[in-house]
Amino acid sequence: MTDKKTGGAEIERLSTGVPGLDAILCGGLLPRAVYIVQGGPGEGKTILANQICYHRAVRSERSLYVTLLAETHHRLLRHLQHMDFMESDESGDAVYYESAFDTLRKDGLEGVLRFLIRNTKSQNASVIVLDGLFALEETSVSERTFREFINDLSVFADVSGCTVLLLTNSERSSGSPEFTMVDGWIELNSDEDECRSFRYLRVRKFRGSGFVSGRHMTRISNHGFEVFPRLESVSGDAPAPDSSSRRLSTGVKALDEIIEGGLPCSSTTALVGPTGVGKTSLGLSFIGECSAEEPGLVFSFYEDAGRLERRATALGLNFGQLVSSGVVECLHYAPTEQLIDELAEHLLDAVRRRGVKRLFVDGVDGFQQAAIYPRRTGPFFTALTSILRSEGVTTLFTAELPELMGGENAIRFSAVSAIAENIMLMRYAELESTLHRTITIMKMRESGFAPYVHEFFFNETGLRLVERMRRTEGVALGTPHRQPAEGGGDG
Repeated sequence: MTDKKTGGAEIERLSTGVPGLDAILCGGLLPRAVYIVQGGPGEGKTILANQICYHRAVRSERSLYVTLLAETHHRLLRHLQHMDFMESDESGDAVYYESAFDTLRKDGLEGVLRFLIRNTKSQNASVIVLDGLFALEETSVSERTFREFINDLSVFADVSGCTVLLLTNSERSSGSPEFTMVDGWIELNSDEDECRSFRYLRVRKFRGSGFVSGRHMTRISNHGFEVFPRLESVSGDAPAPDSSSRRLSTGVKALDEIIEGGLPCSSTTALVGPTGVGKTSLGLSFIGECSAEEPGLVFSFYEDAGRLERRATALGLNFGQLVSSGVVECLHYAPTEQLIDELAEHLLDAVRRRGVKRLFVDGVDGFQQAAIYPRRTGPFFTALTSILRSEGVTTLFTAELPELMGGENAIRFSAVSAIAENIMLMRYAELESTLHRTITIMKMRESGFAPYVHEFFFNETGLRLVERMRRTEGVALGTPHRQPAEGGGDG
């Protein structure tokens, strides 16, 4: 592959070792470039820079980490020692720490530049981190002097082939010389949404390359610094496999019959209804049809594997055996303070790792609760379902129905149902003071279906459909006060 501008080979990127960051930078950092990493105290600048240095060390490259007005190296390393990226035996002494604060006080900016040149050559470093750019700003006698330092540093990076990271907590405007003259500008920040705090990263400038703009959520843990690119911004447009003629059984023979043989392969189906009506049980029936040729995944927000296994056992399903044999994997994430893109990353990793063909997402509103920006949920679900289709995954997800009554039994679906190719409505019907569970096929793209309301119930052999209902007198919202006479499942 060639670079159109230079006519030569495309410039090789420097992978950062920071999960998600390379995707945002379209492959990683460019060599011979100077980047500013800006953020207030505690935003993760030091962790991010060290993580990059130690990642390059694993690739047999050396880094020079220079501090100015900052914490001692002993304290810095003590705070980082429990990070996963510090545990590699291959890093050795490949990251060299030095302080240039005394040099700055004695010889000013010119002395710091000579210090960097001298130590970079002696250490044969390919990455330079200058931690404390704000100290240089405060020490420079004029704006011009500071601008000249940035220019000289850029020239040195180009000549020596080094990649330079300048860490600063400065809040100066984007028109300041350090931002106009460097090759890239990465901003680390945090914010609050009512009681919830969250971190994010934003690329403000990346000369010579495209990048994914906007805010991307981040997390700092013992794993180090992690970035979760917005799914809709990096998903691309992968075509779905041509398998519309294939059908996958729902696990309920009578239900398969009314949808012409089962769910279309690689499609997305929403089970919509009030709590307790049986959405999870139907989803487990679908997963119960998994095999070594069609591995399954249950991605649950409200029930862990143990509870799901007990429920499946009551329905006569061999869920536990499927899990123990590796045919089905169950992932549980409580809908607390999760990050929506992190959840999507976990789900897609599990799908690709095992070649999953049947996916059951129990409680899709868990994704909605994790969204810091609610307006994102539409594009997010569109991207997620598109990726799943391209991977050949047949997906079944449950969604709570916020409102079920209004006027003549008017029905309002949640926004997520708009991206579902198939919709099955499960609800309660009241007949002669008795509540009955019912299921209706509302939508089946690329397929015919029987457009009738069918009653169903659960017993020890699973979900059973009975004959089509002739009339209904009303619909109950939420958990009923009285269970249907048939079946003992709670749905």
